[in-house]
Amino acid sequence: MPTISGLTDTLIVDKHLEDFNLESENIPTHVAIIMDGNGRWAKKRHLPRIMGHKSGTEAFRVAVKNCSRFGIKYLSVYAFSSENWKRPEDEVKFLMSLFKQLSINEVKNLNKNGARVKVLGDKEGLSEDLRKHMKSLEKQTEHNDVIQVNLLINYGSRREILDAIKTISKTLSKEEINDLTEKDVSNYLYTKDIPDPDLFIRTSGEYRISNFLLWQLSYAEFVFTDIFWPDFNLDELGKILQEYQSRHRRYGGL
Repeated sequence: MPTISGLTDTLIVDKHLEDFNLESENIPTHVAIIMDGNGRWAKKRHLPRIMGHKSGTEAFRVAVKNCSRFGIKYLSVYAFSSENWKRPEDEVKFLMSLFKQLSINEVKNLNKNGARVKVLGDKEGLSEDLRKHMKSLEKQTEHNDVIQVNLLINYGSRREILDAIKTISKTLSKEEINDLTEKDVSNYLYTKDIPDPDLFIRTSGEYRISNFLLWQLSYAEFVFTDIFWPDFNLDELGKILQEYQSRHRRYGGL
């Protein structure tokens, strides 16, 4: 028998699905998002770029809540790519500071939404202090089971695949490598034990996947929206889910 909390959560999910006329059995299990457009959002308002990133953090908070309310079980967000180090030094420092603040200040909201956090990417490329805070964030949310939020920080998909190849070559014999399956390879990626995304979203009107989950997105549905990330809200997510449910996923068949 469901608990009061569980029953309340079920009613909230049902209400969201009803509001957007969505079928509960056709909600994507895993949604992956490139949260793009923070800088242009700020520029449009004659604000410094860092204000766009601050507003983007609020949009992230809202997205976690809304995804959990729609019954989505996994949310992967591209927080900082391995190429983003090329940005101005002040902006990079601000983003690293923002990630640290998030790891400290967002725990309460994440726990409230039942969100478990996993940090994926080349963690060795991050400062020791930030690694410590990210590890603490994972630890403080590890028992949550409503939604898993994957924060991709210092992440690049080509590097992920290269790391997998190196590990496979070092740990498996030639015969074992010959017998490798696609599923086996998936188990060497940062996303092992996480189902591949069903739906990929990129905001801000850009039509690229920018070295993001290249292996994992093989059969995802792609949706590109002109909305800048700080403006991404419940209504926009609901419309995208409607678009997703209007498609027929054939996985190469008829």
